[in-house]
Amino acid sequence: MKPELSLTARSTWRDPPPEKPAGPGRGFWAAMAAAVIVACLAMLLASGQLRPPAMFGPYSVTVPLDFRAYDPARWAIMNAEDYQDALKIDPTLPDPASIGYGDAAALPPVDPAQLRGQALVGPPAASYAFRGITALDRERAHYCLTAAIYYEAASETDDGMRGVAQTVLNRVRHPSFPNTVCGVVFQGSERAGVCQFTFSCDGAMARNPSKGNWLRASRVASAALGGYVFPGVGLATHYHTTAIWPRWGKSLVMTNIVGAHIFHRWRGRWGMPDAFRAPYPGREPVPGPYLPLAQQLAILKGQGLPPGAGPAPLLTGPAATLPDVAPAPLPGAMTSAPPVAAPAAAAVAAPTYADPRLNQSGQIREEFRSSGEWKR
Repeated sequence: MKPELSLTARSTWRDPPPEKPAGPGRGFWAAMAAAVIVACLAMLLASGQLRPPAMFGPYSVTVPLDFRAYDPARWAIMNAEDYQDALKIDPTLPDPASIGYGDAAALPPVDPAQLRGQALVGPPAASYAFRGITALDRERAHYCLTAAIYYEAASETDDGMRGVAQTVLNRVRHPSFPNTVCGVVFQGSERAGVCQFTFSCDGAMARNPSKGNWLRASRVASAALGGYVFPGVGLATHYHTTAIWPRWGKSLVMTNIVGAHIFHRWRGRWGMPDAFRAPYPGREPVPGPYLPLAQQLAILKGQGLPPGAGPAPLLTGPAATLPDVAPAPLPGAMTSAPPVAAPAAAAVAAPTYADPRLNQSGQIREEFRSSGEWKR
C-alpha cells in the first residue's frame, strides 16, 4: 500500500534583507541639514539682518552714546559773530589764517565733450621713455618707429601718425608682443603673409619715401620715444583702416577713430593699465624687413613661397640692410641744420624694384579689398 502524500505548510519565501550602506545613513544627513539651518538662522538674528517674529518681543538696537545732545558752549561758538568772540569762549581754537583757505581756487568747469571722449577712449598710456643702451640701439628704434608711422599713415595728419606711434609703443610695453620697437614693427615679416604690419612683407618698402612726410614721421617718432603720450587712442594695441572690418574687431574694444584708422584695445584686465608693465631692455634687433624685397615681389607675382610658408632660404645670408634712404634724423639735427648728404662716390646704389600691384598711398589693392569680411 502506497503511503499517502503528506503536504505540510512552509514559510513564505522572502528576499534576503538588503545590506546596509557603509557610509552614514539618512538620519545623519538630516541632522546635519538641521544643524546648518539653525546655525544660519542664528547668524542672521545676531547680525540684525533678520528680525524675529513679534511673539519674541519688539525689535530694538542699543547704541552707546558718548556725547551730549545739547552743548551750550559749542552752540555759542557756532553762533558767534566773529573769530574774536569765539576765541573768548574757547581759547584753543586754531587761527583761520593758518589753514590757508584763501589760496584755494575752484577748478574750471569740465567740457562735456571731453568727458564723453575719455569715457569712449579709456585711460591713456603711462609716459615712458624708450632709451636704448647704445647709440645704435636708439637709432634702430628711431628708424623702425619712423618706418611704421610713414608706411602706415604717411598721408594722414599729425594725430593720425601719433595714433600709429602710440599703438606700436603700447605693444612694446604689453607682454603679448615683443619688447623691442623693431621687434614689434617687423614681427612676422620673416614669413610670407603673417606679418603684423602689412608694409613689412608686401613689398611696400621698395618705394622710396618722400622726404617731407618721412621727416614729419621722424619728428612724431622722436617725441613718442621720448615719453610723449597721445591720449586719443588710449591703450590701443590694434588698428585697421576704415575701409575694412576684420573678424577680430568684435573680440576687442574700440577706443577711437583717428584719421583713416579705427583703434582697438584688449578686453578685460589685459587691456587695463596694469597689463602694460613689460620692461624695455634697450637692445634693438637689426631692422627688417626680414623677408627680402625681391622675394616679397616674387610672392606677389606668384613665383615665390605661398603665404605662411617660410622662413625663406635667403634668410641664412647676411642681415637685410636699411632701404636706400636717409635714416630718421635725431631731433637735434633737425632743429640745428639739415642733414648733410653723403658724397656720391661713397654711396652704394641699392637695387630698386617696381611692381604695379604695390600698395598706392591711400588706396587698397584689389586682392585685399575684401580682407576681413565674413564669408557667406
